[in-house]
Amino acid sequence: MVDFKKSKMNRFTYKEWNDYFSRNDKRRLKIDFSQEKNLPEAVRRRIFPSVREFQKGEGSDGKYLMERVEIFADENQVPEYKEAMERFVREENWHSAYMKKYMDFHHVGAKETSFLDRIFRSLRRLGGVKCEVTVLVTAEMIALTYYDALSRNTDSIALKSICKQMLHDEIPHVMFQSYTLSHFQNNLPDKLMWIILMEVTLLFVWGAFRNVYRSGGYDFSMFLKENMGYLQQSIELVDTQRR
Repeated sequence: MVDFKKSKMNRFTYKEWNDYFSRNDKRRLKIDFSQEKNLPEAVRRRIFPSVREFQKGEGSDGKYLMERVEIFADENQVPEYKEAMERFVREENWHSAYMKKYMDFHHVGAKETSFLDRIFRSLRRLGGVKCEVTVLVTAEMIALTYYDALSRNTDSIALKSICKQMLHDEIPHVMFQSYTLSHFQNNLPDKLMWIILMEVTLLFVWGAFRNVYRSGGYDFSMFLKENMGYLQQSIELVDTQRR
């Protein structure tokens, strides 16, 4: 499990986050398919339902999110936040594009609709930026264990490189979103609701994609422990950075 507290990023301002996203945008992944082979049918059946689901979830124009972001930036006099979120959304879209390229190589079609994605989008729209970001960062934390498990499901060098890039990007995403949540009250009811959101989501994700996790070395206990551990770290970052 990654320890966020050891990273200097957990003390970044929005200006520093903009600088980070700008630098990271210049180091986009170039996927090498030169050694990619056809996947065994059993592996295809195991990984692609979840790959299609996460690919859909990573892609969004962020229109509704950015409307809420603009309000928050104006109210809190942090104009740099809007640019940072625009860069974040762009980075998420790159993630979706990486997964789409991998799916295209293996002739796997993208999902038009996604039940999990619809649920997340509906939850995010229940409130303002705080609700949006809480749901977003919950998904980011779950992605950490998912891409770790997915990378160990095959010998595909291309897929492993994608998962490595995802993990490289998602770790800062958690710290970035945690910093935004530090601008809000984070009382006990807020924390309890966040814990419930995480637990319910974990049950759904495990139920749908447990074969990927198991093949990647996770049993349910480890899956639960790591994701709840990331949540605890995020809560601690929010409390530490509380404005």
